[in-house]
Amino acid sequence: MKYETFEAEFTKQNKQLRIVLGISAILLIIILILVLSDKKYFVLKNSSLVNDRPLLTWVCEESFQSIAKKTPINDLIEQSILNELGRSEFKVSSDEVLSVLAVKNDLCRIIVKGDGKIRSFLINFKANKSYPFYFKLSEINESEITSTELELTEDEK
Repeated sequence: MKYETFEAEFTKQNKQLRIVLGISAILLIIILILVLSDKKYFVLKNSSLVNDRPLLTWVCEESFQSIAKKTPINDLIEQSILNELGRSEFKVSSDEVLSVLAVKNDLCRIIVKGDGKIRSFLINFKANKSYPFYFKLSEINESEITSTELELTEDEK
C-alpha cells in the first residue's frame, strides 16, 4: 500500500468517525436535557410502592411535621395550603409522633403528643402521578381521639 493511498483512506475514516462522534454527542446532549427537564421521578414512577400505603403514611408524617416545624415542603403540600399557611399561623406542638395510620387511599390519621396533650389529625391528600411523591396534602382537620385509638398507640410503644 502506498503512503498516499493510506493517507487518503485514513482521512476518509477519520472524517466518518468524527461525524459519528458528533452525532453521538448531540444525541447525548439532547437525552441529558430531556432527562433533566422532566419532572417525573423515575424511581417512583409505575412502582407498586406508589399505590401502597407506606408511601402515604410517609408523606403524611413528613408533610405534617414540616407544617408543625413551620418549614412546609412544596413537593408534599398543595399550593392552596401553602398560601393559607402564609396568611395565618398553624400552631401545633408535635414533640412525638405516636401513630400514623392510612385510613383510605387518600386519607390518613396522625396522632401526636406535644405540650402534654395528645392530638389527632385527619389529613386528606390528592393523588396525581405528576406529583413528585404521588400525594400532596390538601386538607388538615383536627379530630377527637378515641380511647381505642389511645390504647392502640400505647400498645405500639
